[in-house]
Amino acid sequence: MKIDLENVANARDLGGIKTPYGIVSCNRLLRSGHLSIISPDDIAELKKRRLQRVIDLRTPTEITNHPDLEIADTEFVNISIMSATTFGISYETLDGPTIAVKLQAGIDRMLARGETPIEHMRILYRQFAENPHSHEGYGKFLKLLANDPVDGATLWHCSGGKDRCGTCTALLLHCLGASREDIMQDYLLTNEQVGSHAQSILAKVRPYVSEDRLALVQSMLLVEQSYLESFWAGIERRFGSVNEFVRRCGVTENDEQKLRANYLR
Repeated sequence: MKIDLENVANARDLGGIKTPYGIVSCNRLLRSGHLSIISPDDIAELKKRRLQRVIDLRTPTEITNHPDLEIADTEFVNISIMSATTFGISYETLDGPTIAVKLQAGIDRMLARGETPIEHMRILYRQFAENPHSHEGYGKFLKLLANDPVDGATLWHCSGGKDRCGTCTALLLHCLGASREDIMQDYLLTNEQVGSHAQSILAKVRPYVSEDRLALVQSMLLVEQSYLESFWAGIERRFGSVNEFVRRCGVTENDEQKLRANYLR
């Protein structure tokens, strides 16, 4: 369920997703992009949804460079999913030439390794499945929601709210019992919800890059079904199943039962 915010991209409420154990409650589980330029109206909208906790999935460096703005009576927690990021920058605050330089430098590094941006993203998602730092982060995220819930809403975010945020959400929905199809549907909502955000960035860089490069930049701002499929495939190849992966992240069956009790109706 989309949440219309002025300065925060890709915000939504997981409420209404159906599972065999019940329906995800509204105003409890929210996801979005970063909150470093959140507006007073955005804060008021989230407070209507009883926001009480924010989980920042970014690296400490990203947080230092672009810290979330404070929100009264809201707890902020950092659980980093990656130790370092390639595209961990908040493009909205930069001018067109700077964005173009940074994005093209990243694309050049990928092409030098023989990767297209799409291939790079698939590799990144496999790294989420294989990296012990990511495993630790996923475990902390799920166990916090299970064992220390707030009365109101918890919101989690990374930079764009699509990759780290997307995989955390996918694992949470799996633990709640959602089908693979419903998890993918939520994941792909990113492409509908970041349209104006992506177009704003593309408009800034268009004068400074070729049309071919512009298409590559656009691919970095959206998601593809194959990205999340690469995550699932990496998990299943190494651990056999998503259930076993979750256990390796430290999440017990009892934790899963608590998640369902906390967030399903």
